[in-house]
Amino acid sequence: MRFQWFKNYIYPFLFVTIVMSMVGCDSGNYSAEKRFWRASKEFNRLMQNLEQATPQDHQKVIDLFREITIRYPSWPNSARAQFHIAQLYAIQNNLPQARTELEVILKEYSTNVDLCATALFTIGAIYEKEDKWDKAIETFDKLTSDYTNTYSALQVPLYIAQHYRGKGQAAQADAAYTAALEKYQKIIKDNSKTFGAVVAEDFAIACYVNQKKWTEAIDYLDSLARDYPDTPLAPKSLFTIGIIYQGQLKEPQKALEYYRKLIEKYPKNFLVKPAEKQIELINKPK
Repeated sequence: MRFQWFKNYIYPFLFVTIVMSMVGCDSGNYSAEKRFWRASKEFNRLMQNLEQATPQDHQKVIDLFREITIRYPSWPNSARAQFHIAQLYAIQNNLPQARTELEVILKEYSTNVDLCATALFTIGAIYEKEDKWDKAIETFDKLTSDYTNTYSALQVPLYIAQHYRGKGQAAQADAAYTAALEKYQKIIKDNSKTFGAVVAEDFAIACYVNQKKWTEAIDYLDSLARDYPDTPLAPKSLFTIGIIYQGQLKEPQKALEYYRKLIEKYPKNFLVKPAEKQIELINKPK
């Protein structure tokens, strides 16, 4: 079976790296950028035809990225080339080699904090796939300790809870979701105006959604909108409450109330247009 779950990590990094390779082209970097652009195009082509791809197809792209890491070890995007190499091994279910390639990032590109955090998270996920949960937990603990404020570290509590839920371990899942919510709620309380708080709100919502605790989710989101009206948390909370009432609780009138509150209080927020669209759908003649 193909390593389908790993595709979730591919496209965001591919987009970022392609864009970065187009910026700041000086004579010293031109050759590296050209090679990276070619490798990225081949990578994208491979991803579009993954089911038909042969081991030789994978190796061809690996070799293209490998050449970049060897020729230009100090070039900023060499770290991302190394990450793509790991991805390609993981996609082929060569998990030990994928893990080895990710460990190179931790050793050789330690100043790239976000990518190191992503590499460490992925190593943990690989251990999980190999049914080495103790090793996965050990890796996730290191991630949250060494890269505390990264997106990958913030994702860990939710990921652990989802693992137990997927295994049908109800008691462990409940405890993990409770711990995750406590962590995310503390982050929001202590840093309500930061990007970390916005991310923590997303993960907190996911905790409630995974458990189908719609009423609890609404209560918490309502408190965020009330307690942090001058932060990005508030409009997102109002919109999410509307979505829950509309899609899960089948109470369109309550949904309208929150969509209209969002539009009234935050007329310039990017969620206004989606809210207006939902209002149109609710009011559309059946």
